[in-house]
Amino acid sequence: MLNTDAWQRLTDLFHRATELPEAERITFIHAQTGDDPELQRELLALLAADTDPTRLHAPLREAVKVAAQASEAEVMPGTRFGPWAVERMIGAGGMGRVYLARRADGAYERQVALKLVRATALDERRHRHFEYECRLLAQMQHPAIAQIHDAGIDADGRAWLVMEYIHGQPISAWCDQHRVDLRQRVELLAKAAEGVQHAHQKGVIHRDLKPGNILVAAVDGQPLPKIIDFGIAMDAAAADDAPGGGTPGYMSPEQARPGNDTDARSDVYSLGALLYELACGAPPEASPVPPSRYLREQPPARRAELAAQRGSTPARLRRALRDGLDAIALKALQPERAARYASVSSLLDDLRRWLAHYPPHAAGPARWLGVRTFVRRNRLAVAAAAAVAVALVAGLAATTWSLREARQEAARARVTSEFLASVLDSVDPAVSQDMDKTLMLRVLDDASQRAVRELAAYPDILADVELIIAVNQVGLEEYDRAIAHLQSIRSLAAAQPGRLQFQELRAMQVLGQAYLLSDRLKQADATFVEGIARAQRGPAAHRWLALDMQSRRAWVLFVQGQADAATRLAREAFDGLSRQRPADDPQRLDAAKRYAEILSTSGDYARAMVLLDEVIRQRTRVHGREHPQTLAARRDLAVARLQQRDFAGAEPELRQLAAIYERLYGADNGFTVSTLGMLGSALREQGKVREAGPYYRATMEWNAARYGTDSFSAVITRHNHANWLLADGQAEASEREQRALLEIAGRTLGRDNHVTAEILRGLAEAELAQGRTQAARVHANESLRAMRKVYGDQNQAVLRDVRDTLAKVEAAALAEAGAR
Repeated sequence: MLNTDAWQRLTDLFHRATELPEAERITFIHAQTGDDPELQRELLALLAADTDPTRLHAPLREAVKVAAQASEAEVMPGTRFGPWAVERMIGAGGMGRVYLARRADGAYERQVALKLVRATALDERRHRHFEYECRLLAQMQHPAIAQIHDAGIDADGRAWLVMEYIHGQPISAWCDQHRVDLRQRVELLAKAAEGVQHAHQKGVIHRDLKPGNILVAAVDGQPLPKIIDFGIAMDAAAADDAPGGGTPGYMSPEQARPGNDTDARSDVYSLGALLYELACGAPPEASPVPPSRYLREQPPARRAELAAQRGSTPARLRRALRDGLDAIALKALQPERAARYASVSSLLDDLRRWLAHYPPHAAGPARWLGVRTFVRRNRLAVAAAAAVAVALVAGLAATTWSLREARQEAARARVTSEFLASVLDSVDPAVSQDMDKTLMLRVLDDASQRAVRELAAYPDILADVELIIAVNQVGLEEYDRAIAHLQSIRSLAAAQPGRLQFQELRAMQVLGQAYLLSDRLKQADATFVEGIARAQRGPAAHRWLALDMQSRRAWVLFVQGQADAATRLAREAFDGLSRQRPADDPQRLDAAKRYAEILSTSGDYARAMVLLDEVIRQRTRVHGREHPQTLAARRDLAVARLQQRDFAGAEPELRQLAAIYERLYGADNGFTVSTLGMLGSALREQGKVREAGPYYRATMEWNAARYGTDSFSAVITRHNHANWLLADGQAEASEREQRALLEIAGRTLGRDNHVTAEILRGLAEAELAQGRTQAARVHANESLRAMRKVYGDQNQAVLRDVRDTLAKVEAAALAEAGAR
């Protein structure tokens, strides 16, 4: 620490130096401070900050580095710090030196990086804070953060920190050496940002994020970034008292200002600087231009070199930067914190949006950017939807277009194909508002026949056409037709090894769903298992499909009674998609909805409702309150209320949803009918038994006629009707129905299934109402056994109803014994 005289001397030298040309300052500083290294270091830092608050010019920067390193003697090999012995120095910086060390007390073998904090970096007050910080840093457990193993202060007052040794390269150097493309660079930075986000959640701000502090190493053949050097990271609650820290060129403007009013947005700035450098090859200037403009302003040879390092051409690279990364980088690099991303989480969301081909929020209402990203995220083969459009027009009226002409117009068809595919999405009954589907099926059949005949020489286009047709046939509940098309895509892929990977994965995703919706659960599970394995082995851009299929498989397992496995898979899939996809991504929201349904049915109502509220909020914002996907999420939330026994709360929402469905789709529609069935449950549980009856009966009859008496939905709705019969005083009729259902469920679902368990409980209730206590006890205990098998003994919410039934049975048995 400088004393009063030294501070006065520093002030005088600073004013004298600022009057000199910059080229003469280094000589002046060495001449005036050669006898006092600490004074020299402070003077260099002041001049650098005065020259540019966020960047040091090269001579000053080098002088600061040399002065800082010269002030500490290098530790000799073998020197011990706690149980760790130094082997050799591997790096040095303004905050101290880093040594390769090893465990020397014989407890176990491990190489580590030991950072010896420069003595002048910590005064007495900060020594105490250093110990606190080390305990805080050790709590951080994240794949993108180098693990802290040990820390301490030796007898000479030297603070040391032992961390995981990463045999890697700085992120920018690694990317350049491996000629990593722009997308992979952003993926690596996003993984690192997830680590920063984790640190912020623990209350730690890094404050020196730069390429040298994010090392990339291969783990199981995959590149993984690791954040190192939290040596100047500070507890967020104590950041106001901390020195600014940071590295010029990457540190935020507020870190260079007196007072050091830093917060998590300082790390946002540094991540923006890293993104800038990864994108265009240089850290940002004090007032940065967009990365695409920086690239354009470089000499032709340099532009070509930067593009080649990113596996691209200058024109393609600039276009990719303009498609969102310019906006993300500039928002993160705003000089005023209030104009930046509010958190690393917000920055991550935009990076994920860009990776998923969505326009980032930072771009604002950029219309053409939205069009370009829409086309990229929904990319089909060159003329796929154009070919289907030809079939549509041919099925409705004469046309002058032909498939041959569409192929010749490939560039234009690429842009229009996505629009035409979205038009075909109106075939889905949730969007077509219960239109007559005969014509739609005829058009799809005609398209299928022509595609096979006329696109045989174009397997990629044919696969896309088949996929569009199959998706729409699933929407029309024509599952066998859809399955045939999806199997055709798999055959095409098998005949074209390596060429149709994405189309085959999408086919397996839709095929598994078709099996699930048609109650072919074993085929659905096998298809999803195979699809997940293939997607995990494939390119990184296809990995989201593995998570999506895992989420769908979770529902298959849940229907089969494997609640624990289903919950785990659903949670992992949702967490994975949340890391990879933006908040309003459809696949992420679908996974959230499935996970919420499993949680709610398993009795975890609080978490389920939080998830469903978020799904409703996002879908309402994107689509509107009456869009089919929004309505589905609203209906799931009403179901969660029913399961929570909030019948009065569920009733008004169900009435509103039923009215909307009837207005949109008509009375004879599955959405309308199923919602009315749930309304019946809300009414019955409130004692409005007579009013509930017609809803139960209509729902049961509709599902049996539509899907068959043995289908999952028919069993559920018939069971609900049997429960209503009991509430209406028709115990004998209820018992007959429950026995018939028990036979179907035992045959199709098995005895260890939550639906079978509910039927057993309903049967016990019907027997109890008729005074047959012993039979009721047998079936109630069997129901409890099945529920425990599915959910375990800890899920009290799920076991509550069957235990209530058992309590009623035992009370009746005691009453009978007393009467005798």
